[in-house]
Amino acid sequence: MTIAETQLAAEQASRDQDWSKAASLWEQVYQAQQTAAINYELVQALVADQQYVAAANYASEFEAQYLATDAAADLYLNALIANHDFISARIMVRARPASAWTATAIATLNAAERTAEQTLGSTLTTTMRHFYHLSDQSFQKQVAGLQAARHLPYERYLTAAKFLLVDPFLHPLTRVEVLYTLYQLQVPETVKMQWLLDEQILTLRPAKLVALGQDETSKAVYRVLEARLGDRDVFLYESLRELLQLQLMYLYPRTAQVITDATAWVDVLISQQTGQPITTPDDQTEKMMKVQQKIQQFSLDLQS
Repeated sequence: MTIAETQLAAEQASRDQDWSKAASLWEQVYQAQQTAAINYELVQALVADQQYVAAANYASEFEAQYLATDAAADLYLNALIANHDFISARIMVRARPASAWTATAIATLNAAERTAEQTLGSTLTTTMRHFYHLSDQSFQKQVAGLQAARHLPYERYLTAAKFLLVDPFLHPLTRVEVLYTLYQLQVPETVKMQWLLDEQILTLRPAKLVALGQDETSKAVYRVLEARLGDRDVFLYESLRELLQLQLMYLYPRTAQVITDATAWVDVLISQQTGQPITTPDDQTEKMMKVQQKIQQFSLDLQS
């Protein structure tokens, strides 16, 4: 069949509520035409066919579409809850403007978490225990552990997250990932976090933080890097932009405390990656050089 014929067959299968067939056909159409409209039809069929993992994965590719209306948000939420992906579900709910739908969604989530506690209590305890001990694992296993922990109910996740934020043996990027999840969850209470620099302990209110890369300092260094290399050396620009994004992750959420001069920070970044020396660096630049070297060492440790 042509794609047009396959789509007609998918539409008919959906009307007939032959959801297994509809899901298979819509998936074929979606592989050829990855549009928001077809994505929605595919996710709808997958949820109806109880293929919740695939449904949530496909929905995440057009997340803005599922945040736009209550009906679409319900579809996405149902898939996440059916997967017991409670943390992702709460993040999705918090990403929408507060409304009557929000209250209903939170109530639905709370009920699903209570059911999980009753039916999967031992499994959740094991997952939580592994989450607590992330620092005993390699960084790659820490990433997997973070994903597994998203299946924890909110209160369990928050309890373990508070411990991990001050775990001195946890990789700094993992700590930032945990903190950023609390930001996405819009946690209103204060938490403590061991920061990258000088092992400072920060007291933070996650709900009051700014999204990663969206603070004024981060925007300034991105602008400086683009002005310096954007039109002159596209390959180097893209490479350093990725590296800069990683640096900003390490420094989150106190970027401005370190990057006191956006131009000097970019000068150091270019110098350290290209070997071009900085002539007569001042004290401020020297401090930023040491921070970038520290970040580079942490990144090298990921490969060991």
